Amino acid sequence: MKPTSYEGRISQQLAQSSASLRQIISPRTTLFLLIAIAAWATIGTAYGQTLIGSPGSGWQTWNPATDLNDSGAPYWDVPWGASGNYGGANAEKNVGFCLTSTGDCQGVGSALFAPGPLAFWGTTFDAVNDQGGARDNSVYFRNNGSRLRATLFLNASANPTEINEFGWFETNSSGTVIGTRHLLFQGTGVDQNLTPDPVGKTVTFTPTRYFGYYYSDVSEPACPDGTDEPCTTAGPLHGCYAYSLFNLNDPRCLEVTGNQGDHDFAVFTTNPSSSRAPMWIVGEDPADCANQDGDCNLTMVRVSTVFNN
Repeated sequence: MKPTSYEGRISQQLAQSSASLRQIISPRTTLFLLIAIAAWATIGTAYGQTLIGSPGSGWQTWNPATDLNDSGAPYWDVPWGASGNYGGANAEKNVGFCLTSTGDCQGVGSALFAPGPLAFWGTTFDAVNDQGGARDNSVYFRNNGSRLRATLFLNASANPTEINEFGWFETNSSGTVIGTRHLLFQGTGVDQNLTPDPVGKTVTFTPTRYFGYYYSDVSEPACPDGTDEPCTTAGPLHGCYAYSLFNLNDPRCLEVTGNQGDHDFAVFTTNPSSSRAPMWIVGEDPADCANQDGDCNLTMVRVSTVFNN
């Protein structure tokens, strides 16, 4: 009888525990847990960099076979000199050729790592008729706390002593201010006395909630206020700053005030529907840079999300 009595007590305890558990995990509690899990999953997928641009702009596709013809459509498909005013012949080196490893543009590992004809950000582009695709002058990004990894894919210049500096900058929710700049890849400096970072270098960074990208064109010395010399403000010169927020470029980096053509950015993505997809951030010298600017700088950086935050 002792075993039977012992088993009976165990069964009774199990029944009581089960009833208590049912009281704790009520349907309302279960619903709460499911909502919490869903919220956690939503937060988890929100990591990455999300592009913010002007109304009327969006991700546009293009065809290398028909759209790489230096027509100016899209806006980055322009003549790009490999040697410019420093001697030698021009070559097919605009960003489209570099992304597809065609023409004579090669990045890290040649065609092995060239991503192909990625979607670009701009106004509506008609790839069949090779029309449209103008630049969006207000491009910046929103970060939801993720750490990003930047890889320097290409930093070309017709003059090896004039290599761009590249980094990111802080801005506000409306993309109307240029805050603190943060260096990612060093160039030669305006005095051309620095050793530029090598192509292939990778760095990680955590930007502010709203941010953009910039590059410094050291071949275009600018006064502290971003204007051309002679300076009206005291302080050291710097290479003119070009921003993904083109409307906030240094005057020295604009054709209308710097007489060296418009310095701008192009942004490409591997997946327009995902904020976690790698983006290719490209700082480029003016259209027809061989005649406008001379050194024809082209800086290409791949930025991806670090998933083990």
